[in-house]
Amino acid sequence: MSAAPESPRPLNEQTIAAVQRRIGIPVRRTARMHNEICSVDSFRQFAQGYGDDNPLYSDPAYAQSSSWGASLAPPLYAYSAGKWRPVDWTEEQRAEMTSGDPLANIGQYMCGERWIFTKPVRAGDVLIREQSMFSAELKSSSFGGGQGALVSHRLAWEDESGSPYAVRFLDYWHADRNKSRAAGKHRHVESPAYSDKDLERIDHLYANETRRGATPFLVGDVAVGDTLGPIVKGPMTVSDIVYWHAGIGMGDLGLGAFKLSYKNRQRMPGFYQKDRFGAWDAAIRVHWDQSAAARLGQPESYDYGFMRTNWMVHLITNWMGDGAWIWQLSFAVKKFNYVGDVHYVSGTVGEVDPSTNRVTIDVALVNQRDETTACGRAIVILPEATGGSAQIPQYDDTDVCEAATP
Repeated sequence: MSAAPESPRPLNEQTIAAVQRRIGIPVRRTARMHNEICSVDSFRQFAQGYGDDNPLYSDPAYAQSSSWGASLAPPLYAYSAGKWRPVDWTEEQRAEMTSGDPLANIGQYMCGERWIFTKPVRAGDVLIREQSMFSAELKSSSFGGGQGALVSHRLAWEDESGSPYAVRFLDYWHADRNKSRAAGKHRHVESPAYSDKDLERIDHLYANETRRGATPFLVGDVAVGDTLGPIVKGPMTVSDIVYWHAGIGMGDLGLGAFKLSYKNRQRMPGFYQKDRFGAWDAAIRVHWDQSAAARLGQPESYDYGFMRTNWMVHLITNWMGDGAWIWQLSFAVKKFNYVGDVHYVSGTVGEVDPSTNRVTIDVALVNQRDETTACGRAIVILPEATGGSAQIPQYDDTDVCEAATP
C-alpha cells in the first residue's frame, strides 16, 4: 500500500533558499533513457513523433550523399538519448540532495528552454548525460496562479572524453497547485469546432509544406525580413500525444506499465493520484486525460512545451537545408496548447551576419484563436560558399541567453 503524498511546502523565501543550496550539485539518475545507443531507427522515430519525415534523419542512403556523409539525429534528439554519468557526492552534497525535494508536489510547468548544439549526433554514438540545478528565484506571473518560482536546470550530453554534443537549460515555473486550480477555475477557452472547409485549408498547408533539402543555400541568399513558413501542426489529438511518446519515450521519470508502474510508485508516490476508478495513475496523464487536467483548473488536456520546441525546429530545418546547422535556440511557452488546437508556425529573419554565415530567426506559434502560445529565436549557421557543411563553434557557456518568466 502506497503512503499518502506529502503536502507541498509553501512557495516562500525559505523554500527557494533550500532549492538554491542545490545549485551546481549533480543530480543522480537511475532511470534508463529511451535510446541508450543512438541509431538511425531511433532518429527516424523521434522525427516522426513531431511529424517530420526529413530523409536526412530517416533515409541512410539519402544522408550518405549529403555533406555530412551519414544520417544525423534530429536537433533535439538528445532529449531521448544517452546514459547518465555516475555521480559521487561529497558528504555535504549527499546531505543536501537526500533531505527531500523542497519543491515536491508543487505544480510544475515548463515555460522555456535554451539550447546550444556543438556537434552532430550519429548512429552508434553514446551520449553521457549529466544534470544539475542552474538557478532558482521567486517571481510573479499571471501564468499558473500568480507568484511562483522560476527554476532552471542545466543538462549536458557529452562524449566519453567530455566534449559536448549539446547543452540545454530547461526552465520550469513552479506554482501552488491550488492557486493554479483557482486561477483556471473560471478560465474560458473557446473549444474549436472545425468545418470541412477549415480542415481543407489545414490539409492544403500540409500538402504544400516544402523542404529545401540538398538544394544549395548560402548566407548571400538570405535577407533581413525573409519569412519562413507557415507550417501547420494540428488539430492536435490524443493520438498525436501517443505518437509523440512513441518517438521520444517516457522521459527520465522511470515510467512503465503495470508492475513497473507499481515499482515506480513506491519510489515517487507523490507523482501518482487516484483516477475516477479509484486506481493509482501517474500525474503525467494530464496530457491525455481531460478529467485529470480539469482537476488542475484546465479546460482540456494539453501538450508538453517541448513538443512545440520541436515544431519550431521543424520549420527551421525545412528552410535551412541539409548543410546548415542550428547552433543556438531559445524557446518560451506563453500559453497552454490544448487538445483540439491547431498551430501555425512561422518565422522571420531578424539578422544576417555574412562574416560568420549566421542567420538569426524569430519564430511564433499562433493557434486558431489568434493567440501566440509560444515563441523562440534561433541562430542558424549556413555552409561556406566553398561547399561542405556549416562550421560549428566550440561550446561556450556565455553564449546562453537568460531565462524568461512566463
